[in-house]
Amino acid sequence: MKMLIVEDDPFVQKVVKKVFAGMGFEVLTCGDGATALDFIKNDRIQFAVVDWILPEMDGLTLCRRARKLKLSRYIYMIVLTSRNRKEDLVQALDAGADDYIAKPFDETELAARARVGMRIIQLENKLINNQKRLMKLAREDPLTGILNRRSLFDGILKEINRASREGASAATILVDADNFKAINDTHGHLAGDVVLTEFSRRLQDSCREYDLLGRYGGEEFLVFLPRTDREGAIRVAERIRSSLREKPMAFGEQKVELSASLGVCAYTFEKTEKRAENVEAVFDEMIKRTDYALYMAKKEGKNRVVVYTP
Repeated sequence: MKMLIVEDDPFVQKVVKKVFAGMGFEVLTCGDGATALDFIKNDRIQFAVVDWILPEMDGLTLCRRARKLKLSRYIYMIVLTSRNRKEDLVQALDAGADDYIAKPFDETELAARARVGMRIIQLENKLINNQKRLMKLAREDPLTGILNRRSLFDGILKEINRASREGASAATILVDADNFKAINDTHGHLAGDVVLTEFSRRLQDSCREYDLLGRYGGEEFLVFLPRTDREGAIRVAERIRSSLREKPMAFGEQKVELSASLGVCAYTFEKTEKRAENVEAVFDEMIKRTDYALYMAKKEGKNRVVVYTP
């Protein structure tokens, strides 16, 4: 964990550094508030001991400015000063300090206060990590790890809005695993899950970084291709189809051949300066057309790409 000592007295700086280095911190030091603020902006500082009286910018101003920054992590800040009146303590806490220790200080007391700060930081880090995990679970399909249906649709609606403003083209691809039920019936649902996971991985590898891919339902997957015309969508779809057939899907020591049928719909938007009012209706129409193309791919013999033609 990185911590910062902001102290212009070399002796005090050395003592504080000894305490925190002994606790396992990666210690950074500086002697003025302006430099300290740059450290806080650019380094993942999570703990700071700040002297009240500093050149250029005093410690309380530093605390106030640090609290206004949009940082990814909380910084626990202890103000260090020779002032020891109650009014000074209140002023330091109001400025954004978490704790206050008066000079001359005892090293064991500083270490004890640092341990309090560490517990708070660890709790805050745990809360952030849990929040990230919950957000990830809310966005991802639990089996395949790609976008779930809701997150996929949210992303597509935003892309349709952008395409409408720019007068751009976009395309959708529905990918359906051929004869997937036979895998579940013959080898069991656990084998089916392994195959679907590999199926989605190959889909991801075949898509571009800015394409949106999600699980549409069961063994169906939906791909949205921004800024892509009909020919570009066909190329992506054929790349996906080929990647799924290039080698068997493996689960344990067994392998199965698995192909896919793909329906494609390309759409060109008329340029508008305002937010598209019929985004949902446009998306519904694209899905209907793509679904019809997928139906024709199945009907014509599977393992093929069919593009919707009005």
